[in-house]
Amino acid sequence: MKKSPLKRHKPSEESAQKGKSEISVSRFFEDCAEPLKLRWLAGKNGGGRLIHEASIHRPGLALAGFFDYFADKRIQVIGGAENAFLKHLSAEKRLDSIVKYISQPVPCIIFTRNIVPDPAFIEICDRISLPIMVSSMVTYNIINGIILYLDKALAPCIKVIGNLVDVHGTGVLIRGASGIGKSECALALLRRGSALVADDVVKIKRTSNSEIFGEAAIDEMIGFLEIRGLGLINIIQMFGISSFRHHQQVHLVATLKTWNSLEKIERTGLDSENYRILDISLPHVTVPVAPGRETANVIEVAAQEFRMRKLGIHAGHVLNQAIIKKIAAGRNVRT
Repeated sequence: MKKSPLKRHKPSEESAQKGKSEISVSRFFEDCAEPLKLRWLAGKNGGGRLIHEASIHRPGLALAGFFDYFADKRIQVIGGAENAFLKHLSAEKRLDSIVKYISQPVPCIIFTRNIVPDPAFIEICDRISLPIMVSSMVTYNIINGIILYLDKALAPCIKVIGNLVDVHGTGVLIRGASGIGKSECALALLRRGSALVADDVVKIKRTSNSEIFGEAAIDEMIGFLEIRGLGLINIIQMFGISSFRHHQQVHLVATLKTWNSLEKIERTGLDSENYRILDISLPHVTVPVAPGRETANVIEVAAQEFRMRKLGIHAGHVLNQAIIKKIAAGRNVRT
């Protein structure tokens, strides 16, 4: 009996799968050829070279022979200034400069402004399988595009079990034991106007701005929600395109737990909790689950309360301060 391809392995909460902090040149070209207007000129056998850093390097000093602090793990960008310097050199010195430069273990070289590379670049890079690309974009714009792309592609990431839902602008990661009702809760939120980002397994990334974003970890599950006893449903067909997000910042973590498993249940909201993901602390709420209790309603209100607290309005603190003032006023009257 063949196994269904939909029955996939899921990471445990304790052994979240860390993503790689590298990307191949081939994958970079595949993703960026159109937006960055790239053409692959030479070294096409070097597509397996790896890019390790989310930045670029302009090799002006390296072409002049100074290799201290040379960033060989970054994409190399040669613009008008570097090309003018090479043209200023004699043929012998230019060849020597190019040979010394491309002997460094760089991932790839990109020429901007449709600059035609010196023939020595094409000949040697084809021989050593060093990718050379050319873009029609100006240097400033292509540098920005590369950095924006690599910032996302090389962001630290893990995969966690849960559902990620955009609750009216607040990204809520719903956690909990298997079978506790995470997907059913997400379904109820969708019916209230929220949007699904990921069901079952969420890929979480941390950006350079220390923000946490999530998306579906399995491409085939994008736009689908699994409901036990019912099976898979296509939420885009059922609720419309507005019920889905490709990615969403995670603002709040909600953990579903059975009522009987909790030793202490928060009553006032004065004791705030945090949940750490990729070394970033996020606000956390524990939501008791019991028969007849509308969990989706509680999570929707938790998302609204999160937004209120961001504005400086904290109901628990307001009530606590009012009680403290009343107690203090009573003491003053007695004295």
